[in-house]
Order: sequence, then C-alpha cells, then structure tokens
Amino acid sequence: MDGNGRWADRCGKTRQSGHEKGSSNVYDIFLSCINLDINTATFFAMSSENMNRSKEETEYISILLDNSIKKHLPDLLDNQIKFKVIGDTSHLPKNIKNTIEHAEIVTSEFTKYKLNIAYNYGGQWDVINSIKTLLDKKLLISSENLSQHLSTGGDYPDLIVRTGGYKRLSNFMLWQAAYSELIFLETLWPDFSPKDVSNILTDYKSIKRNFGKVN
Repeated sequence: MDGNGRWADRCGKTRQSGHEKGSSNVYDIFLSCINLDINTATFFAMSSENMNRSKEETEYISILLDNSIKKHLPDLLDNQIKFKVIGDTSHLPKNIKNTIEHAEIVTSEFTKYKLNIAYNYGGQWDVINSIKTLLDKKLLISSENLSQHLSTGGDYPDLIVRTGGYKRLSNFMLWQAAYSELIFLETLWPDFSPKDVSNILTDYKSIKRNFGKVN
C-alpha cells in the first residue's frame, strides 16, 4: 500500500488526505479479491520503520485504522470474513486496541475469507517474536514450528504486490515470502483499482510455480 504521500503531493493535498484516500481503498480492493476467488489478503498499512515518522502522522493513521474497522465490521460479519491485525499494537491507545480485539474476537470463527491488516509490522519482528514464543513454550525450533507461530500462522502469500514504484520487500513477510511471486507497480496505492487486481490475477495464472522442483 505504498504511495499515499506522493499521491497527496501530486494532487496538491495534505499527507493526511493521502492516507485517508489510501485507507478508503482497502476494503474495496479486498472485496474485488473475494470476487476473483482470492480467499486471503493482507494489506501492509504501516511497517515497523514507518513508526519513526512524526507522531502526528502515525497517530492519524491509527485513528484511520480504528474508524475503518468500526465502519466495516458489520460487513465483515455479514460476509463471514475473519479479521486480524498483525504487528506490534502494544503502543496503541486502549480504545483502539479494544476496537481491534473486539473485531478479531467476533470474526474469529470464520474460515472462508481472511482480511489481515499489517500495522507496525516487520518481517524481522515476526520471526523473532515466533522464536521467543517457541522458547517460552519450550518447543523445538524448527521450520514447521516457527511457521505456525508467525503472526500469519500457516498462511503464506502466493503473490505479493507492491504499489508505488519501489522494488523491494521493505521488511514484509520475510519468512513467508520465500516462494511468493512478486509484482511491483508504478501505480500509487490510492489509484490502485479492482481492474488492476483483475489484470494481476490474469498474469499470475500464467505463471508456472515449481517451488524449486523440476517436472
């Protein structure tokens, strides 16, 4: 979800306007994924490194997260979509943590569709946090156990799409992305559309994935 600030600059708007526009785009894109039989999608809202931005900006994005969850929760329930925020949310105000916890609890039994928001998330944090959990539980540190205790559990992304023109993972799902297909777009996130999702999926279906094997 890269490019909110640059979109705002291009349109002569504030960075807050860019983040608001980007936030409003998330659920529409997720619904377009569902319509194309994509069951799980994760949106990278804020990286661990993004949290070093100004307090004003990070607080505003956390408020957008809170408002978006409250707005879309009825639809999540109606469509039986499991919702989860992955990342370190410990610093958030209690009211926002309560909003997140409530949405996660009331959608926790759903299995068909999954919507994840990565907030204050980093792939390195995710791996270290998993290892700490294994040590606390006195479990064997193995690939299987580590994978199961990541914030995404056993879910690995088949496809990672980055908008905004940069061609790097920027600390996103470093363990889970081992065999993900990667697509980098010049399109800024607020301009990313359901049509883009459809085009990407068409291209993805043409890829032959061998996972290191030879047929």
